[in-house]
Amino acid sequence: MLQLRGWSAAKLAKALNIDSSYVRRWVRGERTPALNSNYLQQIAGALNEGLDKAYKKSTKDAFVKGVEELGSGVEGTEVLSFHDRLVHILQQSQIYSLGMDHEARKSSKPVERQSYVMDLLDNVHRQSTSPILPNNQGSAAFQIGQIPASIQGRDKVLAAAISMIQEAMNDKEPNADREIFLTFQSEREYFDGYPEIYGQWQHTIVEALRAGWNIKQICKLNRSLERSLKLVNQIMEWTNYRGKYELFYVNKYGIYHPPFEIFLIKGKCALLCFATENNNAIDAALYISDAQSVLVIERFTEQMFYNVEPLVRNLDLEQYFELNSAADRKAGHHLLCYHDLNFLTVPYETMRKYIRISIPNEDENTIHMKRITASYQSFERDIQKFRICHIYPMRVFEHLVLTGQHLNNVFFRPTPGDVTDHIEHIILLLRTYEGFEIALVSDNQMDLLNQAQWEIKGDHTIMIGVMPKNENTTSVELLTIAEGTIVGAFQEYYWDLWDRINPITRDKASVITWLEQLLRRE
Repeated sequence: MLQLRGWSAAKLAKALNIDSSYVRRWVRGERTPALNSNYLQQIAGALNEGLDKAYKKSTKDAFVKGVEELGSGVEGTEVLSFHDRLVHILQQSQIYSLGMDHEARKSSKPVERQSYVMDLLDNVHRQSTSPILPNNQGSAAFQIGQIPASIQGRDKVLAAAISMIQEAMNDKEPNADREIFLTFQSEREYFDGYPEIYGQWQHTIVEALRAGWNIKQICKLNRSLERSLKLVNQIMEWTNYRGKYELFYVNKYGIYHPPFEIFLIKGKCALLCFATENNNAIDAALYISDAQSVLVIERFTEQMFYNVEPLVRNLDLEQYFELNSAADRKAGHHLLCYHDLNFLTVPYETMRKYIRISIPNEDENTIHMKRITASYQSFERDIQKFRICHIYPMRVFEHLVLTGQHLNNVFFRPTPGDVTDHIEHIILLLRTYEGFEIALVSDNQMDLLNQAQWEIKGDHTIMIGVMPKNENTTSVELLTIAEGTIVGAFQEYYWDLWDRINPITRDKASVITWLEQLLRRE
């Protein structure tokens, strides 16, 4: 039900005015509310809240349809009101869960969401360091200038899409605006069953991005978290080239029946793709290259952008700091998984010194310190009311104390006194604020961590860094995701990761003792 509504466990907990850890345990199957509790009525009321508003119609329609599917195997729901149907389904689930033994509950724990996130984050690093190579087994089915007006068969349609992009890139006198438009509205993935064609598609898209072509894609999400994370992974694979890739999404659930897709090269040609023999995947297309007809399709695609929003956004440095500043009114828990210490753990005056050294230009220094100051103010506000949890490898502390240098951050240039002040400041934060915690990952548990550095702000934002793929830049691309289902998946993955870290190295008292002992070794 949470996934249907697009809510995280934390959002439901906020609506119920209880600690989010309780709801996470319900979701994981670790706990079940007692039969004599009033939680079921409260949950049903919270999930149904606000759905009567006109602008929530599409959300309500999708939620109602999904609940009907959930209740299809539960007797006695047909004549009930929607609220009572929610309660009845929850009651049957509650009774079933309470009847399971402890081991059965553990074995039924839904780990798929966490594994999707883990694979995604691993791919961020893998794709940013390994170029995508063409698949030698596949080849486009059409020669330049030989794409037929009518195409039958999904493999032929996909090959035609590859051919027309390659043709546009090879055109010595292109009349296109170097912009490619794609849709993804089908329930089924384009390339399911065609791995060879998919390899060539990936290679073609990357070559277009490297050549400076910009790509815009509109997709429709469904209830599959795997599908959503695949789309996120795709934007990470196609990000940080010379050309720009943007992914947008429309109404959270639901698709056109039967599917209809568009592959458009602006100012040049288009494929209008249809499902003619099924209701879940395109299998035929019309190829259009007449200039006036292409213009009509361009105008239609422009209309589509009035009802979409980006699934993943690129952030510049200013926007990144805005998400962490006191100006951001969406306060909440802040969860980080970094490979070096976050700047918010540095004492403010020490940070001022680092910035003066790294940015000697006074005007630039002033601008950046303004951002830093706003972020510290937000941190001081949130740490008093919310959980601020950081995951770090133990070696980053050991390296800092033993060498006097940060493991990965070249902008911080501490003196021995700065190192001591930094560690003592972290100990002070741990002692002062109940909600501030650090989990230390030892070398023998490093396989828990992926290569990506990422953080979750409140219940609304994920930030991930993507390493450069363009040979002409060394800048890291900062991406942010605000789609509720994906944010919720990352939150679940974070707490699952937290729970798998050795309890001793995430126990606050033990962490403080270890840091104090480390300082004595300095």
